[in-house]
Amino acid sequence: MRILFLACFALGLAVGVISMIVGIDRDRRHGRWIKYLNLPTAGAVAAVFGVVGYPLAKYSHLGSWTMIGIAAAAAAAAAVGTVALIAGWAVPAAEREVEDERYRLQGHPGRVSRAIQPGQPGEITYDFEGQHHTVRASGLDDSPIAVGAEVVIDRVENGVAYVELWSTIAQQLKLPT
Repeated sequence: MRILFLACFALGLAVGVISMIVGIDRDRRHGRWIKYLNLPTAGAVAAVFGVVGYPLAKYSHLGSWTMIGIAAAAAAAAAVGTVALIAGWAVPAAEREVEDERYRLQGHPGRVSRAIQPGQPGEITYDFEGQHHTVRASGLDDSPIAVGAEVVIDRVENGVAYVELWSTIAQQLKLPT
């Protein structure tokens, strides 16, 4: 039993970390902002099941089904608490947050289709949400960028994408180009 509870605790921690990295699913297509059965809830349930069950298995003389029942009740309470926390705090806070449209494409790759010169915008192409786009572009550091160069979008303001060479970013991150 201890191994089961320890595994559930470890799984809960892993799912919790994954949910912090991935974030909460925002599903606006169906009139809902969030799904309540999500990674944070699953992580809380598994972790609490393990945290409550392990000491019961190690230090008590209760039967297996009794330990599982107590741990499951605590996990259910954790699920209710997690949903209440998400519904009462996380969702309203996120709904108040206004996304800055200039940075919607930040980090998105593109390719120069018309050379970018200092003080004179060129043009880039990129694919986004299944559509091919072409926009005017300027370099972040006002250096020339040749046709065909791979770039990364920093922001888009007034129809102009401000870009940086991928090779520059890769060098800063010490990645192979």
